[in-house]
Amino acid sequence: MRVPVSILDRIRDGLRSFSKAEHRVAEVILRDSDTVSRLAIKDLAAAAQTSEPTVMRFVRRLGCDGFPDFKRRLSQDVAIASMFVFSDDDAPPQKPDDVAFKVYDTAAQALAYAYAQRDSAALEKAANAIDTAERVFCMGVGGSSANLAAEAENRLFRYDVHVSTIVDPYRQRMAAGLCTAKDVLVIFSVTGRPASLVDSAEAARANGATVITITRPQSDLAAMCTVLLPLDIPDHERHVQIPHRSRYGQLFVLDCLTTMVATRRLEKSAPKLRRLRAMLIAHHGPTSQQPIGD
Repeated sequence: MRVPVSILDRIRDGLRSFSKAEHRVAEVILRDSDTVSRLAIKDLAAAAQTSEPTVMRFVRRLGCDGFPDFKRRLSQDVAIASMFVFSDDDAPPQKPDDVAFKVYDTAAQALAYAYAQRDSAALEKAANAIDTAERVFCMGVGGSSANLAAEAENRLFRYDVHVSTIVDPYRQRMAAGLCTAKDVLVIFSVTGRPASLVDSAEAARANGATVITITRPQSDLAAMCTVLLPLDIPDHERHVQIPHRSRYGQLFVLDCLTTMVATRRLEKSAPKLRRLRAMLIAHHGPTSQQPIGD
């Protein structure tokens, strides 16, 4: 996969090596990249007082396939840059109290969305599938989804569920290919678009496995699952340094699911949980109401 490189950065880096005509083209672009992203090649050439072939040579020198490719990549640069530019009255919170309120409000909204979207019948079906599964594979990619997959394993293993986390896209496909009707996949994805997750869900389901997804309805991943736990949390946050609120919703769904599994396996897992508690007490002494494994 070709790593995208900022066109504007390439232009800035190459200013000293451009010819006089190319330098004029570069100055026009850097002066108003938003407007240039909507110009025809003849208009850019006129603004830079040069010819269309010179503009074409310039964009190819930047690594573009042609002028349409240059405009597309320039538009992406403009859009990304706008995410980091704020007016004085729309600046990111910086004071501790402002940051705390922003994070609290973000979490509260996400939990409200997740609660409103809960599907009791789907939760019941998912919990039953995990409870009776021979193996459970928890999957996710990227940021919060991969972390939630690991958290799902952490929650489930103590209830004597044979569970493992797979966040490597290659191994996800391999595990899906090894699945049988006795296995369960639990897949986390905010968008429902990552190819490795969609492919794994399709392969596992073809092998008879139960595929549980915590993702956006109507997504590619949702179309491949057996049990959908819907989660679609809008996030119009312009301040990109504030964490995406969907992870709070994912955690809510996971807590509901693992609690239901725990209640089904309480008789079987209670003696082992008592042994775990005894081991922890022997390790660091008695504590009051400490979570197992904290």
